[in-house]
Amino acid sequence: MICSYSKEFSNAGFTDVENAFINEYLPVSSGDAVKVYLYGLFICQNPKFDLSLAEFAKTLDMDEEKVLSCFNYWEEFGLVSVLSKTPLSVQYQPIRSSFSAKPKKIKAEKYTDFSKSLQALIPDRMISTNEYSEYFNIMETYSIKPEAMLMIVKYCVDRKGTDIGYRYVSKVSKDFGNRGINTIEKVERELASYILRTELIERILKAMSIRRQPDIEDSAYLKKWTQELNFEEENIVFAAKNLKKGSMSKLDEFLLELYSLKSFSKEEISDYMKNKKAIYDLTIKINKLLSIYVEVIDTEVDTYTKKWLSFGFEEQTLCFIASHCFKIGKNTLQDMNDLVEVLRSRGIIDLSSVHDYFEQEKTKDQFISKMLTLAGINRRPNPWDRENLNVWKSWNFSEDMILEAAKLSSGKSSPTAYMNGILSNWKNNGVFTLENATETALTKDDSQETYNREYERRRSLATSRAQKNNEKASEIDGFMDIYGRLNSIEKDLAFAEIANNLDAINSLEREKKDLTNKAEKLLATMGISLIDLSPRYACEKCKDTGYVGTHRCDCFDKKVQ
Repeated sequence: MICSYSKEFSNAGFTDVENAFINEYLPVSSGDAVKVYLYGLFICQNPKFDLSLAEFAKTLDMDEEKVLSCFNYWEEFGLVSVLSKTPLSVQYQPIRSSFSAKPKKIKAEKYTDFSKSLQALIPDRMISTNEYSEYFNIMETYSIKPEAMLMIVKYCVDRKGTDIGYRYVSKVSKDFGNRGINTIEKVERELASYILRTELIERILKAMSIRRQPDIEDSAYLKKWTQELNFEEENIVFAAKNLKKGSMSKLDEFLLELYSLKSFSKEEISDYMKNKKAIYDLTIKINKLLSIYVEVIDTEVDTYTKKWLSFGFEEQTLCFIASHCFKIGKNTLQDMNDLVEVLRSRGIIDLSSVHDYFEQEKTKDQFISKMLTLAGINRRPNPWDRENLNVWKSWNFSEDMILEAAKLSSGKSSPTAYMNGILSNWKNNGVFTLENATETALTKDDSQETYNREYERRRSLATSRAQKNNEKASEIDGFMDIYGRLNSIEKDLAFAEIANNLDAINSLEREKKDLTNKAEKLLATMGISLIDLSPRYACEKCKDTGYVGTHRCDCFDKKVQ
C-alpha cells in the first residue's frame, strides 16, 4: 500500500528549519537565496510536491537561472550539494554551526583587475554580476589565485569558444580546486597534462564517430580507464571502434564489462565481440522463428540466450526448439524457456535427442486427440492431458484400456475427471484387461428394487462420509479458498473449450494443476485427499471404490442401461 499526505494535510503541517540557518545564514543572505533554500527544504520534507526546475522557479516567481544561482550560492557553503543540473537534483546537507561557515561578503573591488581580464577573455557576451560572484566565491572557497583562475578560464574558452557559458567554467575550476590545483604553476602542469590527454581523447571520440571537442569529463574517464582499470591507450581506441552507437558513458560500460571478464588485449576484445555478436545474431534468429519482436534485445540475451547456451544447447538445436514452439502455439520467450528447462532436466540437449523427444510427444498427442474425441471433447491436447496420460500409464493401463475409459466417459459433464474415476476404480479392483472390465461393468442384481434400495443406502453413506471429510477440510487454514477456485475452474475450462481459446485453456490447466497439488498437500495433514470430499459409492462388485461425484459408478450405469 502506498500512503501519502494530501495537499490540505501538507498545508497544515510544518517545515523544520535548523536554528543555525536562521542565526548565521539568513541575516547575511539575499531574500531570493533564502526563498530558494526554504522552498527546497519544504520539497525535501514533502516528497509529494516533487517539482521540475521550471515548476520550482514559477512557484517562486523567479527565472531558472536565478534558482540555479541561489543553489550554487548555498552549495559553496556546504548547505546543499547540486548533484545534477539537467534535470536539477539537489541534496540538502546538515548545517555546521560555526563562524567560519558563514557566507563571506566578498568585495568586488578586490577583483577589479581580474574582472577586466575576464571580460577580455569572453568578448562575445557581457558577464553578469551573478557570474562574477560565482567566480569570486570559487576563488575564495578553493584559494585559487586570480591569475590561475584566468588560466583556467582561457583553457575553457579555447575548448568551447568565446560564447562559453559560465557553468562549464565553474565546473572545471571547482574540479581543479577540489584537487588543490590553485596556483599558476600547478595549473600550468595540469593543463600540459590535459593537452597530452586531449590528443588521445580526440582519437577515442573519432573512433566512435563523435564530432565534438574533448571535455573535462572525458579526461576523468580516461584517467579511470588507464589508471584504475589498467587498459592500454591503443586498446581503449580499439574498444571504442567496436561500439556501434558510441558515447563516453557507453564506452565506460563496455570497458567495465571487459574488465570484469579480464579481457584487456585487442585479441581478447575481438574474441569477446565475435562471441557477443554471435549470441545477438542467434537471439534475433530465435525471435524471428517465434515470430515475436523484442524492443530491448540485451535483456533477452542476458535472461534467456546466454543461459540456454550455458546449458549446452547449440545454435541449431535452439533454432529447432524455437520452430517447434511456434508450430504448437507456444511462441513466447517464456514458453520456450519452460520447454528448454524441461529438456535440460531430462538430459535432452543435442539436436538428435531433442528431435526424438518431439516425435515421441507428437505420437503421444495423436493418441490423446483420439482419446479426447472418444470422450466427446473437442479441443487440442494440453499439458494437463499429457500429465494424466503419464499417470494412467504409470498405473499399468494399456492404451486400449484408456480408450475404453474414454468411451464410457462420453456425454459426462466432466469427461476427463470421469475417466480418472473409472481407471482408478479398475486399478483398485485389479482390472487391467478389456475382458475383466466388461465383466465388472455388466454385474447385475436379481431385481431393480434391490438395486435401487442398495443404491440409495450407499449414496446416503457416501454423502455422510463426504460431509464429514469436508468438515475436516474446512478446518485447514486457506484450504476452502483453494477448493472454491478448483470448483470454478471447471466452469471456466468449459467456456474456454467452447471458445477454443488455447491460451486460456493452457493457463487454466496450469492453475488447476498447481491448486490441486496445494490442496492435496493440505488435506494430507488430515489423512484425506480431494477424492474423499465427494460422495463415492459403487455396486456390490465395485465394493466401496466407485466413481467420485454425484454419478453412479460405471457398473451402475451399465445396470441402468
